[in-house]
Amino acid sequence: MTIQLPADDLRLTVDPQCRLFHVGVPKTGTTALQRTAAGQRDRLLELGVLYPDRRTTNHRKATFAFTDRPVSWSGPSAVVPDKLRWTRLLAEIKADAENRVWLSNENLSEEPEDRLRELLDAVGGSQHVVLTMRSLPAQLASAWQQYLKSGVFSTFEYWLERVLSDVPDPPITPSFKARSDLGGIVEKWARLVGEDQVTVVVLDPANRALVPRTFETLLGLPTGLLDAQLEGSDLNRSMTFAEAELIRSINEVVRDRDEVDWGDYQRFIRDGAIDQMLKTRDPGAAEAPIVPPTWAVDRAVALAEIQIDRIAATNVRLVGDLSHLAARVPSVERMQPPEVVPVDAAREALLAVLSTGLGRGPDFGPLKATRGGRAVARAKTSNAHLHLQQLRTRTLVKALAARVVRAGRRRLTRGRQRDAPQA
Repeated sequence: MTIQLPADDLRLTVDPQCRLFHVGVPKTGTTALQRTAAGQRDRLLELGVLYPDRRTTNHRKATFAFTDRPVSWSGPSAVVPDKLRWTRLLAEIKADAENRVWLSNENLSEEPEDRLRELLDAVGGSQHVVLTMRSLPAQLASAWQQYLKSGVFSTFEYWLERVLSDVPDPPITPSFKARSDLGGIVEKWARLVGEDQVTVVVLDPANRALVPRTFETLLGLPTGLLDAQLEGSDLNRSMTFAEAELIRSINEVVRDRDEVDWGDYQRFIRDGAIDQMLKTRDPGAAEAPIVPPTWAVDRAVALAEIQIDRIAATNVRLVGDLSHLAARVPSVERMQPPEVVPVDAAREALLAVLSTGLGRGPDFGPLKATRGGRAVARAKTSNAHLHLQQLRTRTLVKALAARVVRAGRRRLTRGRQRDAPQA
């Protein structure tokens, strides 16, 4: 039976020199916590906590380098991070014999047990694992849009039908099945480090401070240090349904072109069009969010209740209320995909792709265009709309796809010229 503790209970505090692994699961506020920790690195070190690798906000690529997991879509163009990332991270950890070490990669929750055992053995020292979890029904919309950022082009309803069926379709985002097996994840980590060295934190929608307070107690930090102070793209806001359908339709075209590899997709779409659109737009309350159908929420609740029973049967430490894992979210009887997309969303996406193609990075910058030597402000089109079908077939999607494909072709051509034998 789980051992329930409040977030400020000092029995949560890990031993000095402990390696604290925050291993997920995804979509539980991990990004905000990681960016806050990265921004507080110097202060954390003063307080006896090493958050290693100043090159990045989390330890995803370094740990993936160890487990040989791609950071891209699978197949011939799969990209596994350079082993040097892991070598550097491990050296920094080993060089610190005084402080607690905080490592964070939410995708480690999905890794196979044998590779995780090898990773833990390589890090060594005393170890504690933290798992943050949230309502499974609440993850449906956030998980789908996150997969869109990696090139997935399944519609929301089609994706739900596959991942929530009794026998989930393996080719459709298999990681979702792994991350929604919450009981299995807890049992796996309990086998790896022992039940007494696993803490499960269940998010509470009514108490957003629960996660930062818990980590402050775990690491012996002063209250309030890990409160998120994010702005701009760091806020990591959700897509609206119209924005998501725009990206999905772009993916549908781009992923069908063999010339586009992960590097081009990441530069032009993920870090370009998507990031710029989310960073610059304030969609307002009138723009519909992504709302799952009632049947999918019912199914997710039933699955979550099974996971609750499995976790409750363990002897891990628990902060929060397990019943929140099955909390319902708003739903609709029938889904109606959006028929229009805001022009300013299309504009920001296209400008980001254009600017990236010109070598200026994804941020196009203010008032760059000129007419007759004078700066020309962008048109105020935030309330204007275009029909999505028109957008997909005649303008934006073709324009974006064509530009990304041309970039891929140029890269392939340069590669062939570079690899060609010299006379």
